[in-house]
Amino acid sequence: MNQLEKHSLSFLQFVFIIAGIQISIAVLSTPREVSLIAGTDGWITIIIGWLITSIPSFVVFKIMQRSSEGTILDLLRKKLGRWIAILFTLIMAVYLGAMAYIGLLRTLLIIRVWLLQNTSPFVVLLLLFIPTYIVAREGPKLLGRYAEVIFYFLFWLPLVYLLPMKQGRWLNLIPIAKEGWGPILSAVPGVLFAYTGFSVAFFLYPHLTNKQYAGVGILLANTITMATNLLIAIVCFMYFSPNEMVEINQPVITVLKTIQFKFVERIEVIFISLYIGIYSLVWIPCLYYMAYCLNWVRNGSGERKYLIGLLILIGIGTYIFIPTFNQSDWLEHHLTNFGIVVEYILPIAIWICLVINERMRQEGQPG
Repeated sequence: MNQLEKHSLSFLQFVFIIAGIQISIAVLSTPREVSLIAGTDGWITIIIGWLITSIPSFVVFKIMQRSSEGTILDLLRKKLGRWIAILFTLIMAVYLGAMAYIGLLRTLLIIRVWLLQNTSPFVVLLLLFIPTYIVAREGPKLLGRYAEVIFYFLFWLPLVYLLPMKQGRWLNLIPIAKEGWGPILSAVPGVLFAYTGFSVAFFLYPHLTNKQYAGVGILLANTITMATNLLIAIVCFMYFSPNEMVEINQPVITVLKTIQFKFVERIEVIFISLYIGIYSLVWIPCLYYMAYCLNWVRNGSGERKYLIGLLILIGIGTYIFIPTFNQSDWLEHHLTNFGIVVEYILPIAIWICLVINERMRQEGQPG
């Protein structure tokens, strides 16, 4: 049994890993971020972002159709040379590491503010590292199973936002494009961050059992992400006024306070605890594939030692300095720009290079 068969992924596992990264990275920040520019028309921006994301997603699928026996790194080394492959690998390692760090940082800050105010953040981080290492050390197969379990147990969580909808005001959403299409289109670059994560298909594709459905799988993951963000954003826009959406730091969490049950108080604390499971779907896969990239560059024998090194490095960095919410927003803004380059521009550039390379080889062959 080779490594691809050992770490095979089902279609749903493939979808859930990608959708998990996308939803986790920005589900709590997307409604407020789009409202800052597009106002209550931000829900249109989310749909436009989904349409735009479909293009590079399809390009990723077309690239990986050229190689079913290895990841994108093996394909680039074979077609474009080792140094191009190493450069791409290092870019992906930095990018995936940044996504994992942002996900961990957001989780740590939310736990610190809403759940465990008197507990040391470093202790909380160590507790998060335990499941991270247990899942990530086993590779793609366990990552797929973990994502599948999280989705099956928490698929109902976005539906909870339907409860505050009855207290919302539909008038907040009309008229559509009340300030024109300029603000709506201006908010598109920011909302693209909510769809970043589909590039991990570069690494998941070889493990997929039914590779002919990879394109459908990426599109389905994008659609799940769009539907989740769209539902939560519309509920927030209906419940809060345009001014409140800008003033409240975490409207996605704050709106949960309106849900009341006679048998439990502070229901939002329970939902925030469940959000930790969703957030883990970004940092665990991203940390693993960062370790995979570093191991590939060094031509090592396994990812575990790199994974342990990354966890130690993050732990030391967090012990020394923990960014605030505003500082994490600043990091997220720069990661958005980086993500647009890596996930929306780079795949198209790679596909063009591969097409040119194949045509040059064909023309160079004797007739």
